[in-house]
Amino acid sequence: MQICQNPNCSNPFSSDGNRFCTSCGGNSFGTLFKNRYRINRLLGEGGFGKTYEARDIDRLDAPCVIKQFVPQVQGTSALQKAAEMFKEEAKRLFELGENHPQIPRLVAYFEQGLNLYLVQEFIAGDTLAAEMKQHTFNEMQIRELLADLLPILQFIHERSVIHRDIKPENIIRRSYDRKLVLIDFGGAKQVTQTTLARQGTGIYTIGYAPLEQMQGYAYPASDLYALGATCARLITRCLPLQDPYGNLADALYDVREARWLWRERVKEQGLSISDDLGRIIDKLLKHFVGERYQSAAEVLQDLQAPQISNVPPTIPVTPSANNAQAYNFWGLDKAQRQDYQGAITDFNRALQIDPNYFEAWCNRGNAYLQIAQYDAALADYDRALTINPTFAEALQGREKILSMQRRTVPVQSQLQFQQAVFAYNLNGHSQLVRSVAFSRNSQTLISSSNDKTIKIWNLQTGKLQSVLNETGIWIVTAIAPDNQTVVSGSSDNTIKIWHLNANKPQRILRGHSDLINSLSISPNGQTIVSGSRDKTIRIWQVETGNLQQTLPVNAGFIYTTAISPDGKFLISAGSDKVIKIWQLDNGQLLHTITGNPGFVRAVAVSSALQIIASGGFGPTIHLWNLLTGQLQQRLEGHQGLIQCLAITPDGQTLISGSSDRTIKIWNLKTGKLLQTLTGHTASILSLDISSDGRNLASAGEDKTIRIWQAAQ
Repeated sequence: MQICQNPNCSNPFSSDGNRFCTSCGGNSFGTLFKNRYRINRLLGEGGFGKTYEARDIDRLDAPCVIKQFVPQVQGTSALQKAAEMFKEEAKRLFELGENHPQIPRLVAYFEQGLNLYLVQEFIAGDTLAAEMKQHTFNEMQIRELLADLLPILQFIHERSVIHRDIKPENIIRRSYDRKLVLIDFGGAKQVTQTTLARQGTGIYTIGYAPLEQMQGYAYPASDLYALGATCARLITRCLPLQDPYGNLADALYDVREARWLWRERVKEQGLSISDDLGRIIDKLLKHFVGERYQSAAEVLQDLQAPQISNVPPTIPVTPSANNAQAYNFWGLDKAQRQDYQGAITDFNRALQIDPNYFEAWCNRGNAYLQIAQYDAALADYDRALTINPTFAEALQGREKILSMQRRTVPVQSQLQFQQAVFAYNLNGHSQLVRSVAFSRNSQTLISSSNDKTIKIWNLQTGKLQSVLNETGIWIVTAIAPDNQTVVSGSSDNTIKIWHLNANKPQRILRGHSDLINSLSISPNGQTIVSGSRDKTIRIWQVETGNLQQTLPVNAGFIYTTAISPDGKFLISAGSDKVIKIWQLDNGQLLHTITGNPGFVRAVAVSSALQIIASGGFGPTIHLWNLLTGQLQQRLEGHQGLIQCLAITPDGQTLISGSSDRTIKIWNLKTGKLLQTLTGHTASILSLDISSDGRNLASAGEDKTIRIWQAAQ
């Protein structure tokens, strides 16, 4: 595709081979649009413009989507008004994308000639329209879809934004995490809708839009109607068809009777949809706005109602210490309000009272599932099924996780840091940066420095979000799976538990007699492990701050600790050249590994390959068998001490940082060196990989944090 280089050209995109621009008549062509974007292909077009897939050379050839908007108005003042409104809507779209992970981010917006342009993040994945060609959607998949999309609608509606075009083509299942992303908001469509309202023209798709929207009016309930239509069509695979003359043929809707026929199609196809879900879809599809759900929150409440219906009606309003059902009730209530960590706390209390309360095991599993603690959720579902083998909700939850793991593991193994590219720096610390840690949702990075601060970075914007002030200088940090709890340890010998948005610690844990070198949090978020120069490892309970156990090591300082991704094993090492493997739940010492040439500064664990990687004294990385403690391989390549190690969430790739100022990426299974990253000007002290396997953070003595992205 050729790009007309006339900066005032209204339609600069021309087919290869044209000698003159078909829009302005110019004869100067190039390969870049705005000297920045390389157009790859046309994705789609409609009455108001076209959408292109492109690459942004200013962002390391990052994929993006360019939406060309042609205002459907005439006259100078109308065009100026359209441009002004476009800018306002673009700003709103920017705010949405920056503050919700399931809305594409806006990269840029600008005018050229008579046209307006949006540049958005490219979302890799398949639309639900593409998925629908392969299979019908069953009840569990529809419930998952609603649970995924309704919070997005709640988010945008609370900000006075109405999507106006919800349909399977505008919902993408993102490849790397299988989350649903709502696309094609387009500030441009909102501009057109507003500008042309006086002319009676609306933006909608026949077969999905309610009557009021086709008449030029739209409300939050209009989006909910379109969502209901989307569900009905995904279940039945019945799409509206329009012939060249504009006549509509729709097997799912009787125009003469103004009645949806989705239940009839379900019956004809021998499908099964529960009465509960059927009532939800019927209410979403009510013709009169006032009879529909008025908010996404109302739909979510009905969607989750079956979980509460199992709770006996005699449950007291205030839980007492000897009433497991009461704690279970309050846990369900908190889960409905998306306070999943609080819900887990209540379910824990219910299970302490009644360990055979299988509904509470399942409910806790549901809460773990919502915060992506899949191993913990699976364990809880299994426990519920041990007590009641036919409990349907636990069976469904278990199958959901296993199905998700089957879908995501192959994708992750392709994406997770076989190669990486530098993305950007985070600058702000005035002394060396000792540790970095990603939140579980990959939206936040925590860093700690000898400047006595812990900085919270918003990775959606690349901006500093807040600062926590420590009292010691030797600070290490970790962040819990709830994405809200930060744990720090420092040279004042204490461990502090913070809330992400608080400026004072919620709890201070005392017990160590020397500085804290290492902190780890268990995958279920319930346990903190600390390693200290006082030659002990201490295990703490997150919820109460109580010390559960002290593991005496005696022979040397503890430099590093790590918990295996499955939460079963604790690995510790330090100045005595020894690596110890413990059973985390009871503190039993399983293996002692000797043979390191000197102190061990870093360890990392792969449950998938059952490997421990270690490094420290000298440039060699040692790979040990997690179950036997036997040496399997040595990795050579660094020229300095090994300071830090990290393994990707799929357990296949090892990343190492050294005093030689380089980062190396290794195939953990074969030991092959895949790539060497440079850019730091001093020793690298810390590495962490985001849970989606797409981003790496590195930091060290040069006071900077560097963010790297997995190469596509």
